[in-house]
Amino acid sequence: MGKEGKRLILAAALSFVVLISFQMLTARSQKQTVPAAVSAIKAEVTPEARPAAPVLQKPEERKEILPKETLKGEEILVETPYAFVKFDTAGGRIKSWVLKEYMENGKNVNIIWNSELNTFPGTLEIPSLKFYDRVLYTAKQTGTVMEFTVTVKNIAEIKKVYTFRKDNFACDISLFIKSLNKDVRRVPDAKLFLGVGVNNHFIYLPGETRIPEEALSEIKDKVVPFSHMYYLDEKLIKNSFAYDKRTNADGSFEMFLKTGPKETDKGALSWIGMKDKYYLSAFLVKPENGYRGYEHAVLYTPEVKLSTANEAKGKKAYKVPYIMPLVALLLPEFDAEKGTAQDVTLYAGPLVYENLKMFGSGLHRAMEMGWTWFSWLAIWMLVILKWLFGICKNWGLAIILLTILVKIITWWPTQKSYIAMKKMQEVQPEINALRERYKDNPQKQTEETMKLYKDKKVNPLGGCLPMLLQIPIFVALYAVLANAIELKNASFLIWKDLSIKDPYFILIAIMIITMIIQQKMTPSADAQQAKMMMWMMPIMFAIFFWSLPAGVILYWVVQNILSIAQQLIVNKRTTPA
Repeated sequence: MGKEGKRLILAAALSFVVLISFQMLTARSQKQTVPAAVSAIKAEVTPEARPAAPVLQKPEERKEILPKETLKGEEILVETPYAFVKFDTAGGRIKSWVLKEYMENGKNVNIIWNSELNTFPGTLEIPSLKFYDRVLYTAKQTGTVMEFTVTVKNIAEIKKVYTFRKDNFACDISLFIKSLNKDVRRVPDAKLFLGVGVNNHFIYLPGETRIPEEALSEIKDKVVPFSHMYYLDEKLIKNSFAYDKRTNADGSFEMFLKTGPKETDKGALSWIGMKDKYYLSAFLVKPENGYRGYEHAVLYTPEVKLSTANEAKGKKAYKVPYIMPLVALLLPEFDAEKGTAQDVTLYAGPLVYENLKMFGSGLHRAMEMGWTWFSWLAIWMLVILKWLFGICKNWGLAIILLTILVKIITWWPTQKSYIAMKKMQEVQPEINALRERYKDNPQKQTEETMKLYKDKKVNPLGGCLPMLLQIPIFVALYAVLANAIELKNASFLIWKDLSIKDPYFILIAIMIITMIIQQKMTPSADAQQAKMMMWMMPIMFAIFFWSLPAGVILYWVVQNILSIAQQLIVNKRTTPA
């Protein structure tokens, strides 16, 4: 192959790595543990509560965070087929939502952030009626249906009914609000809160409110994926919030949110929610009813316990800022005297495609399987991977079978690529002769070279273009293998979890070896350049791949082995002219 073709392959490979490294920044793997018995949840549904560190904000921003209630209500536990849900009669809110089948760090996942900073799901705020849900409700439980009612004199009559579905992770919420304040005619500002954050990713020292310095990297990896998002007019929209700090007169400084609250634009809102890598909490509504979304954030600044080494160096303790999303639903304006009845669905569970797709409201878009250009391909890859798992009952084997299937699909273009490179290698001596003969006449050299290509039926780019077709396939597969919750705790041979990096670095070592063999077997017209590529490519890919989930590298290793076999077939069937 000529230098132009080599440069094109190198450019494609570099683009390949850039795509992967970009996604690595937005979706890092999380270390998970083997599931424990569900029976332990009934004894203690809510993980150990952690006192919250103080939040410092600009004075004008304090009004955006609801004052904390001091009422002590009764807690009521509801068991559904998928979760244990704990309610509080103080506010008629949901305090915890513990998933039965999903584990993190040895505990069942609580989809609700267990912090005093949280404005828990179901919290209602109606500023025009001066109602802020700091009241005790009367509760009535009928199976998996919870009903809360309260009448606040001269303010409002409120009724909340939570009905859990038996076939998924959703809960239907029915609200009835009627004003008892004769001075208020219209209510334009009622908010139903979804809450702050998804899951509790913070790691604390036993019995303390501080987090260990050694855990900062892991906490950052888990909190970074938090994002606000909503589905408006068939378009997925994401917002972000930022913080800043200012220095006080005494030399100390305080951190504050510099981004104010946001409301969704006018349009057909289908859902609004927040997610991390594996879980989603969202309100689903009927677009025609005129709901809008409200988004803000909470700045969480826990204190860090210094490592022993830094304590020995005399370093001072410090706090770290984390921005946690705060999401609410703005109810349509209604007549205060007549009141309003509103129906909302709450989904709080894993990012599983089938679960989200069944709502038919675009909720599956929250999965964000890679870049938009490749997301449709990633979804198909996920569906096929799960179908293969249903056959072999092991995710590692399913990945191998999927790799073989992808190789079968790409066999023909790859074959054409190898044959084209082989032909380029065969005509290279004649090209070199033309370069020597017409070294003083570049135009003639180009003409004769192109004529040679035509006579020999050689396409100088034929070895490159078919290989580019594999880039979207790999990006889609990477998105699936790096983000699918199905691969959490998925074991294969000695690997206990294919969703995290290989702790033994065996797969990465095999990947390097197979890439060197593959590069050595690849036909090349330039021996020196081939030698450089043989070592540079494996090293470059190893640098970018070493922290990827083991499932991704398993795919790449199997792909390399199959490519080596295909190259052997091509080399055996083609004889140099």
